Amino acid sequence: MAKRRRRRRRHPFRTLFCWLLLLMGLGGIGFYAYRVLGSYDYNPIEDDDTTLGIEQTDQQLSEEITNIALFGVDSRAGESSRSDALIILSVDPKRGKVKMSSLMRDAYVSIDDHGMTKLCHAYAYGGPELAIKTINQNFQMDIRDYATVNFNQMANIIDAIGGVELDVTEGEMEEANKALWEYCVFNDLIWDDYKFTKPGVQNLNGPQAVAYGRVRKGGTGGDEARTGRQQEVLEAMMNKVLDMSALKYPALAAKLMPMLETSLSAKELLSLATQVLSHGRPTIERATFPCEGEWENKKTSSGLAVVAYSDALAVERLHKFIYDDISIEEQQAQEKAAAGGTTTE
Repeated sequence: MAKRRRRRRRHPFRTLFCWLLLLMGLGGIGFYAYRVLGSYDYNPIEDDDTTLGIEQTDQQLSEEITNIALFGVDSRAGESSRSDALIILSVDPKRGKVKMSSLMRDAYVSIDDHGMTKLCHAYAYGGPELAIKTINQNFQMDIRDYATVNFNQMANIIDAIGGVELDVTEGEMEEANKALWEYCVFNDLIWDDYKFTKPGVQNLNGPQAVAYGRVRKGGTGGDEARTGRQQEVLEAMMNKVLDMSALKYPALAAKLMPMLETSLSAKELLSLATQVLSHGRPTIERATFPCEGEWENKKTSSGLAVVAYSDALAVERLHKFIYDDISIEEQQAQEKAAAGGTTTE
């Protein structure tokens, strides 16, 4: 896939860190920067269309957009890692945009050699390679690279940047406290030091932000709403770093890079970092697929609870969002207008 390169680099550390934070759960470069970049877990994967399930389309080939899979996993001793957060990060330097397309973890998809099951199972069955292939095959995407962060690491990353400010409802607070209790027990922490005590706008520490991003029960909107919260956390992280002094970046880099696993080389990270802010502060846009109102909860014959949806519609929505730069709201408005014979403003 073609990747745009820019001759001029402005604020290199700022550019790099905004990119890296998005990759994680989310952004003197000389010797010190390359030493820090070399501290992450570099895991290259086979760049082959067949292996990765890629069927290139004219639309994909005509655009200078780079798509990367972001996985948030829940790794525990003796258990396979499940990808509870799945996001396609799309870097669109031409339009000066970064898009986060969340995929519902319970989406009912086909996984090679495993039949129809939940999308989040692909990572547990075959790691990032199979997870990427599953996304490419079911959503007709062209993803070749990935970044993975463990939820425990995500908490450390958020703490390293001083937390993130988010608006927490009372229902979200109650459900997040349940997740925090489990987190504190698992990590031998004191729950009273981390639990939410009130709703509203507040600065969340790492464990609180991770718990907030995992809420999906208790009338808080289910899996679809959870993907939105995960996007909120990532966007808040990026904005927090954009507002930081660049003087703090070297020390922050030393803390963050060891927490990252990715198939991107240091050279590729720097190249993509340049693209992210090549036109200044990028516009961040978010969406969830399948879209609201276009899926339903179902149980399979084996009793597995899944999200059922129209494959063709989800693919159309996703491609228009990423490649044609048409928001979900605009797509739906255009369809409504066409069906009613009216025009949009």
